[in-house]
Amino acid sequence: MFGRKHYKKRSSNILFVIFRLILSVFMFTVLMLGIYAAYKQFSGLDPLKLDPLAVFNNVIAARTPKQFTDALSSLKIDSKILGKSIQLSNPSSQPLPSQPPFFRFLLIADSHSDNYNLQKAINQAKQDYPDIKFVIGLGDYSKVGTTLQLQEAKEVLDTSSLRYFLVPGDHDLWDCRDKNLPPTNCFKQVFGPNYQTFTFENFKFLMLDNSDDYLGFDDTQLQWIESELEKAKEESIKGIFVFLHEPLFHPSSDHVMGKVEKNLPAGRQGLKTQARNLEFVFKDAGVKKVFSGDTHYSSEYKEPVTGLDMVTIGAVTIERNPQAPRFAVVSVSEDGLTKVEDIEIK
Repeated sequence: MFGRKHYKKRSSNILFVIFRLILSVFMFTVLMLGIYAAYKQFSGLDPLKLDPLAVFNNVIAARTPKQFTDALSSLKIDSKILGKSIQLSNPSSQPLPSQPPFFRFLLIADSHSDNYNLQKAINQAKQDYPDIKFVIGLGDYSKVGTTLQLQEAKEVLDTSSLRYFLVPGDHDLWDCRDKNLPPTNCFKQVFGPNYQTFTFENFKFLMLDNSDDYLGFDDTQLQWIESELEKAKEESIKGIFVFLHEPLFHPSSDHVMGKVEKNLPAGRQGLKTQARNLEFVFKDAGVKKVFSGDTHYSSEYKEPVTGLDMVTIGAVTIERNPQAPRFAVVSVSEDGLTKVEDIEIK
């Protein structure tokens, strides 16, 4: 009733089979490389450089389906949550001479109330680098900036036996802002000034506060920065290092100063404009390097227009961190060359 279907027998020519196999492998490879390049470009994350254990810990830490989904999303998308994931080989950390460094200091960022890892980071740094002179913190010592959370972080720092200098992070402002208080009040109540400067071995350390995602630097701080840089010229110091919470610029992540600016007061510069202007000011003043946190990823790079050397420090916290928890130790030579060591917390 029905005619039989006739199927054409595939060629069994071995050369054709091999050619087809090679072509399939080639096309699959091109496809995967394209997906990889696109993912890295648009997400800010390089899958080949993620720490598998860190990814696993972030996902299993979720307690609800929504948290589980958010954890996965944060690891996929993140220039908005985790920031840059591609460590750039640079340029800016010049090798130190063979003689011992002039001095070293410890850099911590983004502990987010993970005081267990904060304590481990400090202990590990002191054990492995007993000549560390002081600690610099780049913000986000708390989850939501309550005085209790900030005091708990302070207790860890107070027991370190090291002098420390801190700038606030955006998370450290949340509670006071929510209570309609000046956003930096909680931080100031616990830690003191939200920006400051100090000199060590004739190097100037400029600690700046750009933690307010909505206002950036106020006029008072901008005038103070200008004044301090002018003083540095008169003091004939060896070099200037700048420290702040949010990067002024990043080559691939949008986790930078000005990422959420809106409704600025009349006459106030936009945050991105502030950041751009400061890049030129710092370059003109001879700033050797700008250090920041907030991205939850370690990277070093140059700002392309000014050539200013910049560094982001990886996060101490285990949460929402595409790397294993970490800190950095900076070694400074007598002529101002620096070596930034990105160190995993053990």
